[in-house]
Amino acid sequence: MKLKKLLAVALTVVAVSALSFPVFAQGYVAAGPGAGRFGGDEMMMLSNQTYSQMMSYVITTRKGDLIVIDGGVPGDAPHLRDVINKKGGHVKAWFISHPHSDHVGALTQMLEEGLNGITIDAVYYNYTDISFYKKNEAYRADMVQRSANALTKLDPSALRMTHKGQEIDIDDIKVKVLNDPYLFENNAINNSSVAYRFQMGLKRVLFLGDMGPEAGEKLLSDVGAGELKADYVQMAHHGEYGVNKDVYQAIAPSVALWNAPEWLYDDNNGGGVGSGPWGTLETRQWMKDLGVKENFVIKDGDQIIK
Repeated sequence: MKLKKLLAVALTVVAVSALSFPVFAQGYVAAGPGAGRFGGDEMMMLSNQTYSQMMSYVITTRKGDLIVIDGGVPGDAPHLRDVINKKGGHVKAWFISHPHSDHVGALTQMLEEGLNGITIDAVYYNYTDISFYKKNEAYRADMVQRSANALTKLDPSALRMTHKGQEIDIDDIKVKVLNDPYLFENNAINNSSVAYRFQMGLKRVLFLGDMGPEAGEKLLSDVGAGELKADYVQMAHHGEYGVNKDVYQAIAPSVALWNAPEWLYDDNNGGGVGSGPWGTLETRQWMKDLGVKENFVIKDGDQIIK
């Protein structure tokens, strides 16, 4: 009888243990911090250090490799530099969505000032000819040229031009490039954003950059809903007149990532919530309609997701 009781207890412990530790596709049993989301990877959304909206992510793989996405405005450079240094100072891969200052300004500033010990193995980006930016968004073309010039300070082997369908492995993370830049004359630079889909553990994370309605519809048409499906989505253009609701329906996210300061998240131009022209409250309602369970917003400071 005692032997039967001992066996019953042992089987119960095994059953509970099996339920307590999620098993991931790579074939290992995850345990400890991070196991619940990305199988040991960590994603950090950096908060804005100026009044401006911005986009900056630092991802740490299970082995400690660093991936940076965009980086923010020039005024965000000191904070970004500090975060990178605290994580070892070596960036395995830096992904650029598009050359607007609130996305590439910080990297441009860092390259112009000197990396001062930070090393970057590869920068993944796709800029078209400068004449396109000058023709369709002349008042921002200087930033594009400045960014392109700054990138030449890196070793040429570090500059990697992306292309649609490209797959890039960084440690355990798999990145898929979903499009080449779309060259719309309207909202030209935002619509030229390259979308990247990250596979982190069992989770898909989709970065849309600043795609507007035109680029969003084109992307959905080109790759289909299956390629867009993701657990986490970075809200296009900070949630302000980005892609249309049907694109988010195709993505069907459970978590939304908002690179929006408080004034933008609340659509507040100084007259209170909803007084602004940016449409973010409507986008927030879309996320509720689609059943999004969590929202991470940089208005609340640096967000560490793991």
